[in-house]
Amino acid sequence: MNSIDIFIQNYFSVSRTPFITELMYILTSFFSVDDLMSGTRFVVIVLCIAVLIYLVRNLRYSILFVVTLFSGAVITYLLKIFFNVSRPLDAVIIEITKSFPSYHATVATIFFVMLMYIFDDHLKSLARIIFNTFCVVCILLIALSRMYLGVHWLSDVVGGIVLGSLISYIFAMVFSHFFRKP
Repeated sequence: MNSIDIFIQNYFSVSRTPFITELMYILTSFFSVDDLMSGTRFVVIVLCIAVLIYLVRNLRYSILFVVTLFSGAVITYLLKIFFNVSRPLDAVIIEITKSFPSYHATVATIFFVMLMYIFDDHLKSLARIIFNTFCVVCILLIALSRMYLGVHWLSDVVGGIVLGSLISYIFAMVFSHFFRKP
C-alpha cells in the first residue's frame, strides 16, 4: 500500500487551499487531545454526549460509550508504539506521536459507531437512516482531514477505521450479551 499512500499524500500536498485547510483543521480539532485546550474540549464533548445518552437511553449505554472510547484511545496509543510508523514529512500541523493507526480515525469511528449502536433501536426508520448517514460521513471527513493535513497516510486512517470498527463491535457484543434484555 506504500505507493498508494505516497500518491495520495502527494495529491493532497499540491491541492491544499487556505479555506479547505482551515475547514479540515476545524474538523480534526474535535477529536484532538494534543494540548490542554483541545484535550479539555474533547473531554467536554464526550461528557456532554454521555449525559445525553444517559438521559435518552440509560446509564449502562452511557458507560458503554465512555469506556469504549477510552479503551480505543489506549489501544491506539499502544499500537502506535508497537508499529512505530513514521508520519508523512509535509504536514500542515505538527504531530509528535507515531502514525499508524490514526488516533483520530480510530476514535471518531468508535464515537460515531457507538452512537449508531446506542440509538439504533431508539430512532424511527427515516431518522435512523439520516442519523447513520451523518455518522458515517463524519467518520470519513475526520479520516480525510488527517490525510489532507498531511499527518497521516491512507493506510493509517484505513487502519484506524478498521480498528475503531473492531473495538466498537467487540464492546457492543459484550454489552449486548451481558446487559441488553432479550
